[in-house]
This record gives sequence, C-alpha cells and structure tokens, in this order.
Amino acid sequence: MGGLPGEDGELPVAKMSKGKLVLVVLQMLGRLILGFLFILLIMSLVPKNPGDPIVYPVVLTILGIALYIWFFRRQVKGVYKAQYPTLRAIESLILVAAMFLAIFAMVYVMVSINDPNAFTEQLDSFSGYYFSLTVLATVGFGDITPVTTVARSFTMVQMALDIAFIAIIIKVMSAAARRALAQRAQREVETEDRAKAQPQVQTRQTPGASPGNPSD
Repeated sequence: MGGLPGEDGELPVAKMSKGKLVLVVLQMLGRLILGFLFILLIMSLVPKNPGDPIVYPVVLTILGIALYIWFFRRQVKGVYKAQYPTLRAIESLILVAAMFLAIFAMVYVMVSINDPNAFTEQLDSFSGYYFSLTVLATVGFGDITPVTTVARSFTMVQMALDIAFIAIIIKVMSAAARRALAQRAQREVETEDRAKAQPQVQTRQTPGASPGNPSD
C-alpha cells in the first residue's frame, strides 16, 4: 500500500496540514470503531444453547456470508469515492479482515456449542475469534485445536480461504486505491487543460482593430 503515489510522486497524506491529518485519522478511527461494534453485534446473534435448532446456525452462516459479500463490495466502492483513497483502503482492509474472521469465529462457536468436544476447549465468541485469528496468522500456538472431523473441516476451509484472502483482497483494495488516485490525477489534468484553453478561446473571440474601408 505504500506505493500509491499521486501525480507528483507524493502521497496525498503528505500534503495535509497537521490539523487536517489529525481530523482525517480521527474520522478513520471513528469509522473503525463503528465497524467493530457492528461486527460484535453480528457475533452476538450466535446461538447460545446446544438445544437450538440446527437450521438457525445454518441460516445465520448463510446470512453472514451474504453480509460479508455486501460489506466487501461497499468497502471497495468507498475506496473509489474517498477523498483519501490510500487511507480508506487501509481502513477497508482492517474492517474486511475483521469481518472475515468474525464469520469463521461464529462458525467455530456454533460447532463448539453443538459438540463441546469439537475443540480442545469449549469456545465462546472471544475464544472463537482468537482461534480464527491464529488460523489466519498461521501461528499455531496449540492451545486451541480442532478435534472432530467437522471442526477440522471448517478449519481447513478457513486455511484455504486465508490464502485467497491475503492474495486477492489486498490486491483488490490496492488496485481500487490506485485507480481512484489515477482518475483523480486525470481529472486534475483535464481541469488544468480546460483552464489553460479558456483564455485562448476568449482571445480569439476578442475583436481586433477595425478593418479599413474597402477600396473603390
């Protein structure tokens, strides 16, 4: 993400005043906090009791995937429209990654609730998110591990998707930021060209000296 120069080779952030930079960063943090609160709200919908119908977790998972797709598309569009695409791309990457981990954390918690022996310990929302993050980071502490076939299957799915997530999501966000900066630079060039052309048009339209009388 560091290689997103503007037209003159400088990042837009480098052109900000200190006060403007603080304001932009505070706005970014505010959107991140709201995004995390929204993710926590989604995670709170995970069933709490083992006796809940199995259809509820399945529907919740499908809705979570649909929500993630919508959320991702919205973040990409937000990068295109942002005043500072580079910062918005970084913000979007954080939120998209957090949402990605939340989906799998919800799945792990639901698996653990329906089978307390699915993992080496029973998972709640926090430990499920923690396990999802360790899988993404490939840390492998070993404090929480999948035991049953179902738990291992979902973990394998996340492992496979993690590769695509790192390779594709970052590329998409970077490309969106680069495209937004390129379009903005093009608009600035076109605006400057029109501004330069305007006086020339006016000069051509200004009448010169009065022509002399035609000869007999």
